[in-house]
Amino acid sequence: MRVSQLLHTMDKDDLIIIVDYNAPIDKMTLYKGTVRGIVRDNPINKMHVESICAANDTILVLATHPAEKGR
Repeated sequence: MRVSQLLHTMDKDDLIIIVDYNAPIDKMTLYKGTVRGIVRDNPINKMHVESICAANDTILVLATHPAEKGR
């Protein structure tokens, strides 16, 4: 599932944290805020969801960039 598909099913005021699984630990957090704050053309939308969990009224999403074709 892509992040954009997940965001489409969520309420616009839901809090979400999106973390890049493959990034260095100090750069893992890509976005923290409400669903409404992620614009349609944001590259986060194309990432693939690896894991989802909830904590303290916030959805935590672990995501990876899609593999490039030809690799």
